[in-house]
Amino acid sequence: MDSGFLEALPALVLAAAAVGFTAPALDSALRREDGERLFWVGLTGGLAVVAAIAWAGLAAPGAAAAAGLLALGGSAGAWYWLARRHRARKRARIHKLRRRRLESLARRREAILLEWGSYELDPWKGAEFPGLTDVREKETSLLARAAREALAAQAAAQAEAGGEEAMERYGTAVGELEAAWERARDAARRRAG
Repeated sequence: MDSGFLEALPALVLAAAAVGFTAPALDSALRREDGERLFWVGLTGGLAVVAAIAWAGLAAPGAAAAAGLLALGGSAGAWYWLARRHRARKRARIHKLRRRRLESLARRREAILLEWGSYELDPWKGAEFPGLTDVREKETSLLARAAREALAAQAAAQAEAGGEEAMERYGTAVGELEAAWERARDAARRRAG
């Protein structure tokens, strides 16, 4: 084996190790959104690669080119890997926020329906405010319509193809349901009092 290659072998290993250890550290910094760590890890990794290329160039003629090609190929692979992981994390974060918003809107919608349903299930409450169970009353009819619209908007928002527009419609429908509930309850209290 060529003695020049053997002398350059530690430099090639250093170049490969610099790229190999820098990529996961960069990924960790990206995951934590730590800009300072991202800078220092990138700088340290880059300097280690430059040092490895210089060492290889001093060890054997032509070894600097091999170390440079090794570092370039490794860096391209690391960049591709980092970009894929970053996009996957971003998609997961968006999905998590969407799921939380859906759950929050569903809880708000269900709270109104549970409270409204309690007037039908509790005879004392129903007798105190009979207008809340009678859909012939204008406000109660509008409340029933708002409940149907919120249910339809929920189904559309839960479908993955619904997108952000469906989510906005769902939020608006839940807000309208809450407003309709307040109007119906106030109207029933006025009629009872």
